[in-house]
This record gives sequence, C-alpha cells and structure tokens, in this order.
Amino acid sequence: MPSRSRKPTLVRILTLIAMVLIGGAYFSPVWWVSLKAPNYPADTFPDGIRIHFHVNGVFNGCTTKPEAAKAWGDEEGGLDCVHEMNVINHFIGMEPIDSGAKYEIMAAPYLFGLVGVMLLAFMVYSGPFWWVLPLSGAVIPVAFVIDYSGWLWYFGHNLKAWAAFSVKPFMPTVFGEGKVAQFSTYSYPHYGFAMFCAAALCLLLALLLQRKALKS
Repeated sequence: MPSRSRKPTLVRILTLIAMVLIGGAYFSPVWWVSLKAPNYPADTFPDGIRIHFHVNGVFNGCTTKPEAAKAWGDEEGGLDCVHEMNVINHFIGMEPIDSGAKYEIMAAPYLFGLVGVMLLAFMVYSGPFWWVLPLSGAVIPVAFVIDYSGWLWYFGHNLKAWAAFSVKPFMPTVFGEGKVAQFSTYSYPHYGFAMFCAAALCLLLALLLQRKALKS
C-alpha cells in the first residue's frame, strides 16, 4: 500500500519555484496592447499608444521621449497612454478600457493569496484530492487568457450609439496584429505571462512526480 505522506524533495522545490514565479508575475505586466496610426509618429511613439495589463489593473506602457510628450501638452515629460487609448476608443463608442474586470481586480489579492495557501499546503499534504492544490496555480495562465478574451469581446460588441465614428461590432485581437479603422493593433503576452506559464509547468511536473511517488 503506497504511503500517503510521501512527498519527494523535488516536488517541494518545484512548488517553491512556482510560488516565487507567481508572486513575481502578480506585480508584472502580463499582456500588452498597442495602437499605431499616422497621427502617432514612430519617432515620437516608438511603441505606439501602448498599455500593459496586470492582474491588478491596466497601466501606462508608453515610452515617449520627454520633449515629444511636452509637445503633446504634458509638461512633466510623460504621456498617460491608458488615457490616450480611452480617448481613441471613445470615438468609436467603446467604454474606457480600464473599466473592465473590476471584480477580478478587486478579488485578485484574495485569489492569489488563496493560491499561495493551497501551494503551501501541497508541499506537505498528500491526502485525498491533493491534486487540486497544484492545479490552483497551474490554471492561472489559461484563466487569464479566457478572462482577457471575454472582456475584449464585451468591449468590441457593446459599442455605444453616441460614437463619433460608426464601427460594426468586432472582436479585438487577442493575440497578434489586427486593424481597426486607421489603427493597426498589436496584442501580445508580456514577461509576466511567461512567468505564469513557467510556474504552471513547474506545478504540472510536481503533480506528475507526486502522482508517481504515491503509486510507488
């Protein structure tokens, strides 16, 4: 009969690595989106109008030159691209991008705290339904993409009638490049998403190793 308390050292190490990666990713940009158009010249806006999605909100991703930003009316030498993108989206009747996922953002500290507790428990627990514990962290990148895609669909299919320019409901690009009116759109994962994926791989490997240990 297999020992229910057996916990290989490598399982604990992989779990600890995953916890560090998840903790780091929580404070890192997970996804980025950029809009480029002729009225935002590349020499001034090398990355276009860019924003970064974190699990706890939407943040400015612009890297404008100080002198260029001042020319755009920002005397402090920086440009808030979250605001700028909201201004652009307003013309096609789209709600402010930072108005989405409010409940997810509010719940994020508690959800990630719960994941941390579950992974700590996985380092010592091997009883019934033990596999639920590592899966709590392994599903994060999948859950993020599903939630992110859902909100993009919502924004693209709930355009307001007061829009200055009429645009048919559309699905914004989740991954890759797209086109909306005169804007080229770019949407790609950032290094925070890579950290979530690396953590998921560590946890899945730990799960397999634990399963093997319990069967031996």
